[in-house]
Amino acid sequence: MKSVITLFLILSIVAGNAQTRLTPGERSFEKKWIKSETYTMTWYALKDTLKMEIGEVSTEVLKDKELLTIVTSVAMKNSKAPWIDTTVARLSTLAPIRHTSSNMQRDMVLNFGKVVTGQYNDKTKQVQTIVSDTTRAAYFDSNLYPALITWLPLKDGYTQDISIYDYNPTGKIGVIGAFIKNVTSGTFQSNKSGNREVWIVSVRDEISGDLIQTSMTYYIDKSDRRLWKQEISAGARKMLMQRKEL
Repeated sequence: MKSVITLFLILSIVAGNAQTRLTPGERSFEKKWIKSETYTMTWYALKDTLKMEIGEVSTEVLKDKELLTIVTSVAMKNSKAPWIDTTVARLSTLAPIRHTSSNMQRDMVLNFGKVVTGQYNDKTKQVQTIVSDTTRAAYFDSNLYPALITWLPLKDGYTQDISIYDYNPTGKIGVIGAFIKNVTSGTFQSNKSGNREVWIVSVRDEISGDLIQTSMTYYIDKSDRRLWKQEISAGARKMLMQRKEL
């Protein structure tokens, strides 16, 4: 009897601590932080004390009365053409509508809904796949969730599980999770704006398939939610993205 009571208490604690995953909705984020803007992050690879520039990531956020569009262009130093992703979502809820992606290796079009449709064209293998994936949970586009983090009600100690959809034939396909593990207060030294008060947000996700080895840390301005810096750790590989100041 004692063991049964102990098991019941353990299950009650686990259930009480279980967090509902965030999904699109009018109360899922703070709309006041969303604004049209364009910014560029310089991408570095880190090794010991060396910092080597490997590319740039430019992001354009377009906000109108009904839609939110995010266009991301990744230009690597050794690549002839940029990797361009375009995400379209409903502004009121951030429910995803469409995601297009193009680079030297593949082209992809996803139309979101309960059934995700579209196509995936592997240019390397010369194989085209028709996408028809029935989902069983609401979700954000995985290409939008890094921006979503900057629009959440961040505070010290904040945690949140986020439901996202990702399509990667070499990894995971379907609704997976992104996890804000912790938020702390800190500072970032801007070359032009001086010392900035920031939220330091620790994040992991299931996109890479390895929650233990891969992690991201975002440095987000408390006053306007600008993303100043992002640190990426993927096993032994360490990378850094830092905002270019005009």
